[in-house]
Amino acid sequence: MKKMILTSLLAACCVAAGAQTAHEFTLPLTPDGAAQLVVWLPENPTGRAVLACPGGGYAVLSNTHEGAAWHEFFNAKGIAFAMVNYRIPHGDRTLPISDAEQAMRTMRDSAAVWQINPRDIGIMGSSAGGHLTLMGVTSARSRSYWNVDEIDKLPCNVQWGVGIYPAYALADGIDGGNKTGGNDDSAVLVPEFAFDPDTCPMVFIHGDADGYAAMGSVKTWEQMRRMGVASDLHTLCKRPHCFQRKASPGTGSYTWLGRIWEFMNHKGFNK
Repeated sequence: MKKMILTSLLAACCVAAGAQTAHEFTLPLTPDGAAQLVVWLPENPTGRAVLACPGGGYAVLSNTHEGAAWHEFFNAKGIAFAMVNYRIPHGDRTLPISDAEQAMRTMRDSAAVWQINPRDIGIMGSSAGGHLTLMGVTSARSRSYWNVDEIDKLPCNVQWGVGIYPAYALADGIDGGNKTGGNDDSAVLVPEFAFDPDTCPMVFIHGDADGYAAMGSVKTWEQMRRMGVASDLHTLCKRPHCFQRKASPGTGSYTWLGRIWEFMNHKGFNK
C-alpha cells in the first residue's frame, strides 16, 4: 500500500464535522477499499489519538454505536479519533487483524499532518472489536502480513487500550459465547494473545451477565498483573452484552466512557 498521507489529500478529504471536530475524512486501507480508516480530528489537539475497532461478531460491522458514536467524547478532550472499518473475516481472522495493524501504521505515518504524537496512541473496541483490541495490546510484535512498502516497517504497538466486553478471549468461547462461563480451568486465554514486551496498560469494562463472559477480561487483567502491567478492571452487575444500548442515565452502563478518562488520569496519561 502506497504512502497515502499528504497534506493535499487531507485537505481534499476533510469536511466540516461536529462542534469539537475540526475535520472528518475516510481513507482506504486496502487497494480495493474493502477496509477503510475513518478519522475525526479535534479542534484543539493534545497530540493523543485512539483507534476504535467496532464489534459485530466478525459477521457485520457495528460501527455506529460501537465506533462512530464515541468520536465526540474524545474530540471534546482534544483526542484524535479514528475507526477501522475492517474486512469481515469469513473464517480468516488475519484479515481484520491486518487491517487494524495497517490502520495503526497509517496513523503513525500521518502523525505530523494530523498533529498527533506517534508515541501516544491507544486502541479500543467492543465485542469482536474488543478481541482486536486485545490483539493490538498484547501481540503487536506478531505480524499478520508481510511488508509491502515503507509504511509497513512502522511499529503498530499502542500505549494504552480499552477493552469493552471483549469476545473470543478464552478457549471455551473461541467462536461464540463462553460455554463454561469462562469459569472452568480449561477456559484459558487463547494462544494468539502473545503478551509480548510491548503489552501496555488497559481498562476493561464488562457486564457480569454477558454471554461473552466477563472472565475473559478478568483473566486477561490477571495475566497483565502477573507481568507488572497495572490495569483497571470494571465489571458491571447484571449487565449483558452491549450494555450501553439500554443504559439508564446515572448508571455505570451509561457513564462507562468516564471510566476511560479516570483510567487515563490514574495512569498519568493526561498530564
